[in-house]
Amino acid sequence: MKTALIGDKDIPEFDHDIMTNLLIKTVELNVVRQEQILLGIRNAKQEIYRVIGASSSKQFINASEELEDLGLSNELDEVDRAKNGYDAIFGLSE
Repeated sequence: MKTALIGDKDIPEFDHDIMTNLLIKTVELNVVRQEQILLGIRNAKQEIYRVIGASSSKQFINASEELEDLGLSNELDEVDRAKNGYDAIFGLSE
């Protein structure tokens, strides 16, 4: 899996845990966007600040489980299609 930050957005405290638990490689944003499956991560302002790219459904499922273990929830969990190019968008539950 690959990841990149998007722009100059606020980075939440849980970001360190994401990087540690998922063991993902940081690359340029355009490289991440070439991956088959994209996950967006929201900060407290509800902005997507990080994108994670997975090359297989197995990687996607593993990443989703790790993010859920960190207390994040997928807002597209009940939706059967992508939103704004993302297959999943994770953030803290309100």
